[in-house]
Amino acid sequence: MHLVQMTLFRQMVQERHWTTLQTFSTYFTRAARESAKQAGEHRLADVSVSQRTFDRWMAGGLRKLPQRDTRIILEHLFQQPVTRLFAPLDSQNSADLHMAETSGTAHASAGSSPAQGGTFPLSPLFRQEGEDVNRRQLLLAGGAAALPRLPGLPGQTEGLPRARLDQMTPDQEEAALMHLREMWHLLVRSDNLLGPRHALASVHQHLHVLQDLLESADPHRREEALGLGARYAESAAWLHEDGAASTDDTMHAAYWTNQAMAWAIEAGDDVMTAWTLFRRAQQATAAGHSVQSISLSRAVQRYEHILTPQMRAAALQQEAHGHALAGEEVICQRLIDQAEAFAARPETAGDGRSGHGDFATPAYLEGQRANCWLLLGRPDKAVPALTTALAAMPSLYRRDSGLLHARLATAHAQSGEVDLAVDHARRALAVARDGGSQRTLRETIAAVDAMRSAPDAPGVSELIRAVARS
Repeated sequence: MHLVQMTLFRQMVQERHWTTLQTFSTYFTRAARESAKQAGEHRLADVSVSQRTFDRWMAGGLRKLPQRDTRIILEHLFQQPVTRLFAPLDSQNSADLHMAETSGTAHASAGSSPAQGGTFPLSPLFRQEGEDVNRRQLLLAGGAAALPRLPGLPGQTEGLPRARLDQMTPDQEEAALMHLREMWHLLVRSDNLLGPRHALASVHQHLHVLQDLLESADPHRREEALGLGARYAESAAWLHEDGAASTDDTMHAAYWTNQAMAWAIEAGDDVMTAWTLFRRAQQATAAGHSVQSISLSRAVQRYEHILTPQMRAAALQQEAHGHALAGEEVICQRLIDQAEAFAARPETAGDGRSGHGDFATPAYLEGQRANCWLLLGRPDKAVPALTTALAAMPSLYRRDSGLLHARLATAHAQSGEVDLAVDHARRALAVARDGGSQRTLRETIAAVDAMRSAPDAPGVSELIRAVARS
């Protein structure tokens, strides 16, 4: 057992939920920059903290205090003398903690996740499905600034030289925001064409820049950066979902959806707030939570004054999925019919320029109708709908076509048409491998599982081996 001594440093870090290195480093780096400005000692801005040092600080019982530059930054960050920060707390106020040593560390590693208590607790605001979001309630609860960066994400630039964004002129800040706006559209298009693995690292790099801009921008440009940050955060959530290879990606997706909502609310962006509710409805559907899916989809529709037709189409079909999960066929299909009346134009560019929900084209909605039929246990109804959707799907949406092939393979397999199922599963698997879409891969695996009852059919054994290697 390893004895961990409670200190004021440890207590304050835990109270602020800075208990991973990357979360702590976000605030330490900010304090380092501020200290460098105040003291006129530029080297302070380059001071960083290693995992080993952070673990020793958290464990307490230091034999010697940190070096001078580090002490200056810590005292600025906590507004307490370093000697007090690392002195043992009075035993009446806190007992010593005992923790098992794991790999020589005394506390959470840099890869801790929200679910492990390492990063941040979800505000009660984010648990209020089916209710309009109260902007004042969010800001009183701490607002977007209370959400630290999630550790261990691709594209974060830990250890690399940081751009001095706090020294930008207003014109330079505006130019940076214009560049980031244009890059967002290119990244959306890249995701459609090439899949999540090609876009995710860039999205995180741009989020890193936006988070720094939020710290230094004036109020007007901060509002612009908040709205743009919400877009990037929502994109990060989507890319983590589509490329999800583990539960970590699922947690990262939830984190970035909540971050997008927080920034949208602070910016007063009702359109983006409604869209983050839609994204949470999608996540609830994926988790099989029918009631939450329905409730969140209806919450989106209450933003009636700002909904575009294509956003309304997206929300209606998502509510339909909630009813499909609940086995409610009639209302499910009625909602899809309503969604089709608001469908986006098929000729949209696929880069988000025509607004949220531009993917909700007639072909997409027909594919979603088919997915509802699969959820309802009606593969016979799903096959013609999927065939129609595939024929109408623009070539730009390669990943969506792969998903339709996977679902059509499932529908054919469940209908006993194994030869057709094999053909579509092969096409889906090719798309999943090329673009790194784990969502498409999971759907393909489900299709292959539906063929296991006919292992001797031509191509089935080969497919089983192929998905096992994926």
